[in-house]
Amino acid sequence: MKNLLNTFIYLDAPTTWGIYFQDSATPQMEGLVELHDNIMYYLVLILFAVGWILFSIIKNFAATKAPISHKYLNHGREVPIQKCSKNNKFSISNYNRVRTYSTSSNNPSINFVKVYENAFDVRKDIYKENLNKSGIYMFTNKLTNGIYIGQSKNLANRFKNYFNISYLKHKDSLVISRALIKYGYSNFSITILEYCEIPYLVTREQYYFDMLSPKYNTLKIAGTSLNYKHIEETKNKISTSLKGIYVKEKSALFGRIVSDKTKELMSIKKLKENNHLFGKTHKESTIELMKQKAIGRIHTEETKLKMSLVRGNPIYIYEKCSSEGFKLIGSFVSAKRAGKFLDISGSTIIRYRNSGEIYKDRYKFSSKLIIKN
Repeated sequence: MKNLLNTFIYLDAPTTWGIYFQDSATPQMEGLVELHDNIMYYLVLILFAVGWILFSIIKNFAATKAPISHKYLNHGREVPIQKCSKNNKFSISNYNRVRTYSTSSNNPSINFVKVYENAFDVRKDIYKENLNKSGIYMFTNKLTNGIYIGQSKNLANRFKNYFNISYLKHKDSLVISRALIKYGYSNFSITILEYCEIPYLVTREQYYFDMLSPKYNTLKIAGTSLNYKHIEETKNKISTSLKGIYVKEKSALFGRIVSDKTKELMSIKKLKENNHLFGKTHKESTIELMKQKAIGRIHTEETKLKMSLVRGNPIYIYEKCSSEGFKLIGSFVSAKRAGKFLDISGSTIIRYRNSGEIYKDRYKFSSKLIIKN
């Protein structure tokens, strides 16, 4: 093509193209025909040049694989595929995909970023590799082939929640939570379907919903329950409408008496790792808000007594007797209450209890009940 253009450029204008005149032809007619031939020559030259330029552009465009968007049947919106955010520092074009995934022969195979077969065993690597990355993930049950598809602005934090058994028990309304508890972490793999920017999370999640029809997702519309909050006006209306309805005989607990054993079992059920807040710490701002909320709160004597019993700092007062040595004269749930009994400060009680000295050569304080044989 290039040589052909050079030939046209460097050759002189062609002679008249197959048009001949008799001797009687006028000079004006011969000049008109020559002008016509020159115009045709340059027109053909321009057409060849334009064609060569277009061919070069199309060839380079295909070589660079510039198109990264694809319009699919999802509300008629054009959404970038595998488009990564700056924070993700991940380039799909540089990633060597060697595996594909398909739920059945009817579903097309899809490309994914990475799969963690033994997710629980490599959870630290999962946290590290997905820190501060947003994207779409998938849980796969190796026994039943059931899948769950989700999205997160921070994948590492989301996986930390899933690997916390107390979180799963607290979120037992989710099908995936119950499945993880039932089958165990060892029977699930985690697949990173793609990393994408936060504005595209909902649309990309819906794309995989439509393609894979996940079993463990009860809501088939992406973002249905995402960050849904009632406005204050709605909250007030709900609160007002429910006041006085589920009380007395209409209450679910009406007439039920919970035994001490049941209360103890209920308490044990929320201890340590079974507590949804186990292993978590409050932020400084949260602690400050809790302090501000507690200011001015007045506890009843019954509540104070229960709090003292839970904190476990009892004081036993023994009085010196000539015949029996020391005799127990009172037991109190706290040093403060014991101090009120003797009209002294609680700090004095604690000081004499810790030193083992006898107060005014008459009273002895102890945190344990002394049983005489």
